[in-house]
Amino acid sequence: MKCAAAAIALALMCAGVARADDRPSIGLTLNASIGTHEEKTGRERVPFLPIPLLDLRIPFKRFEVEVEGVPSIGPVGYSTGITAATRTTKISYVFGTLRYHIPNTRWSAGLGAILYNQETVTAQTTVVPCLNPCTPNPFTVTEYDRSRVGGMRYEIGYSIPLSPAHSLSLQIGLTPVMHATIHEAVSPFNETLDEPERASQVDGQLRYAVQTRAATWSYGVRYINYLAHFEQNGALSDRNTLIMPFAGVSFPLGH
Repeated sequence: MKCAAAAIALALMCAGVARADDRPSIGLTLNASIGTHEEKTGRERVPFLPIPLLDLRIPFKRFEVEVEGVPSIGPVGYSTGITAATRTTKISYVFGTLRYHIPNTRWSAGLGAILYNQETVTAQTTVVPCLNPCTPNPFTVTEYDRSRVGGMRYEIGYSIPLSPAHSLSLQIGLTPVMHATIHEAVSPFNETLDEPERASQVDGQLRYAVQTRAATWSYGVRYINYLAHFEQNGALSDRNTLIMPFAGVSFPLGH
């Protein structure tokens, strides 16, 4: 993935809103972004955006199935650090996991899979010089970067009940291997290039949850460190480091 907005989406891997009881629940979390996106051309700040995360949980006995995701967001524009150049990104995300709450302990363990889709468009305009008395004409070169990246994520969690209605939980996730193919196209030259990419990710989440009769409110912070290299030569593709404060609410389904 070659975009700052992708870094935002990478932060959404952490677990969703805590359930109010043993019933299925559906929730929404708003995540703010504070961090950087780095490529071989340099480092830039990630746009500060409220990213919505949808979450569905289905518990059964000591197990729990969770599916969360972000619908297609964008295009989001941000600075490229290059004169007369603009960049926009569009991204979507889905994640599913099976979590097991270990008996007689506060620990849990999970196994899941994650998938991102992104498209980044960079356009740079220059003025083509000419001899007098002609008028110089602007010339725009547009680069399209599209990628789909996925992998298996392993999770461990620890929860502390503070009271019957309040709890504090910590989750740490590791995705040791993620694979993607970046498809690049340049207009108006009709040039295309496909580059395989290999990545890994570490993420963490600290969450404080407050249960009421009708809903569960949650507040906390997420951390993401995503690193990707091109498989052909091992060169840096991109690195995303992100801290995301968040707030969310979930509602139980059924009676």
